[in-house]
Amino acid sequence: MTLIHKALTFELLQNIILSVIFLNAVLIIEKLLKLSKIFASVGIDLFDLILLIIFLQPGLLIFTIPMALLLSILLTYGRIQTDNEMTIFMVSGMPYKKAFRPAIYIGYIAFFLAILMSSYLAPAGVSLMREKVLTILAERAPMGLEEGVFNQGFKDITIFVKQKPDSVHLKDVVIFDERKNDTKIVIAKEGVIKKEKDNINLSLLDGKAYFNKKLFLNEVSFKEYIFRLSPDIEPLAKKIGELSLFELITKINTDKLKQIDYKLELYKRLSFPMLCIISVFLSPSLCILIGRSGRLGGVTIGLAIFAIYYIFMIYGANLAKSGKVSAEVGSLVPVIIMAVAAFTLYRKIKI
Repeated sequence: MTLIHKALTFELLQNIILSVIFLNAVLIIEKLLKLSKIFASVGIDLFDLILLIIFLQPGLLIFTIPMALLLSILLTYGRIQTDNEMTIFMVSGMPYKKAFRPAIYIGYIAFFLAILMSSYLAPAGVSLMREKVLTILAERAPMGLEEGVFNQGFKDITIFVKQKPDSVHLKDVVIFDERKNDTKIVIAKEGVIKKEKDNINLSLLDGKAYFNKKLFLNEVSFKEYIFRLSPDIEPLAKKIGELSLFELITKINTDKLKQIDYKLELYKRLSFPMLCIISVFLSPSLCILIGRSGRLGGVTIGLAIFAIYYIFMIYGANLAKSGKVSAEVGSLVPVIIMAVAAFTLYRKIKI
């Protein structure tokens, strides 16, 4: 039995690694599309792109580890059933449940890894990524501003530069600002690009600003005007994603205005690791259901289960945000139902 368990463990780990790589590759496409929009005007080095992808991994692994675990179990034991190896195990005296011991042990390890990801590594990855994005934009923003061209690399802002003596200094700058549903035109003789903390600022010198107020056009002269450039990085810079579990609990008790959002984030981070435990106890029953359909049947059922779970999770979160149910009901009911079903079906297995 020890030899059999070692062989099953090796095959399970192999399938988990391949499943994680495949699922992460699928999910990373959306992130790369967002990054391409952010860096469309300034470009990005290959090394920086790889670094950003690494920072994204902990957040993606929270989703992909439970799914990869279930898929790998169904693939491994589906193959065993197709090749009649499970029948041989049972005839040799190994109970059906005992064949799943390697999967259960791996499930416990995956649970603790997912907890580590959701508690510390994923928030840290989001924070490091936001910092890196701002640093890259601050360093490369001057490269994106070309003289004699209407530059539109920043959200709702058009910048025209007549001359560019060096990488950070600008001359004869015209800015057309359409942010906050309000049109503003700023003209300055000189400009200097600076990075201050999380902001990318354009220091404008000796100029005038024109803006509408009701039906009147107002003019303001200035010696120095700090103009904040706003690249569209909101999808990558959600502050709530940077909070650890303990910080989320503190926010729930102190920030009543956004309490629902903090609760939903907390329960989401706790429920995904729990799916690792649920998956390993649900998989024996699913393998009986799959029968001899093999790998294709396992992949289909595994993806279907997670698709249904995600739909109910999103629906519950929307109900909680609209105030129709509490955050606890909206977030935890789907995972509780799945857990009860998994453990009930596991206990009914008699072979």
